[in-house]
Amino acid sequence: MRSTLLRGALALTLAAALPAIAAPVAPFSATYEVRRNGDVLGEATLRLAREGNDWRFTSETRGTQGLAKIAGVRIDESSRFRYVDGRPETLDYRYAQKTSFNSRERSAVVDAAAGRITLRNRDERHEAPYVRGILDRQLLTVALMQSVAGGKRGAQALQVAGRNAVEAQTWWIGEAEAVPMDEASEQGLRIERRRDDASGRTTVLWLDRDDGHLPLRIEQREDDGETVEMRLLRRG
Repeated sequence: MRSTLLRGALALTLAAALPAIAAPVAPFSATYEVRRNGDVLGEATLRLAREGNDWRFTSETRGTQGLAKIAGVRIDESSRFRYVDGRPETLDYRYAQKTSFNSRERSAVVDAAAGRITLRNRDERHEAPYVRGILDRQLLTVALMQSVAGGKRGAQALQVAGRNAVEAQTWWIGEAEAVPMDEASEQGLRIERRRDDASGRTTVLWLDRDDGHLPLRIEQREDDGETVEMRLLRRG
């Protein structure tokens, strides 16, 4: 009994002395200015934090200027996920958009044990087969940050849960370039989604090369020319 206790105490001592294994992407908090067609609409805060045995990545967007403020625009996204084989995988995703005159919700719930992904978009419900390494639209950012941290470049094939189905997406990690800003630009790694269609829609991210590979700017351009941007204001 004494020998067993001594071995147990030694194991606990060694465990306490060993450093905790670092997460593939370190926890962070960052606030962004949100613009639509160049006009400031509000601010968005991204947060990544440990939650028990899982992780949670959230985004809170609030309208603070113009019509967005008048309408009380509020968008909340939450991705609960885990790391599988060192890669993020969605467990539960929630999206809620509210204004003074309407609301919109959608979600994705991944049940690996049952082999299914349940997708909800307002009153619509769809089921898709479970895919290892599945991501929701928001968690894509963390997955790309991890790829950059791991030194990956070029094409990255990712499986993403959409509104009613799982879709294969290709993202291209390019070289460092000046991030387009109003003032002096920082250098960031350009990452863009490669689409097979000719819709004209584009999605581009610029990630910090050093400081945790935080997004410095995110730009979404629709096929009608409308552009929504997120520009980093402050870290923490």
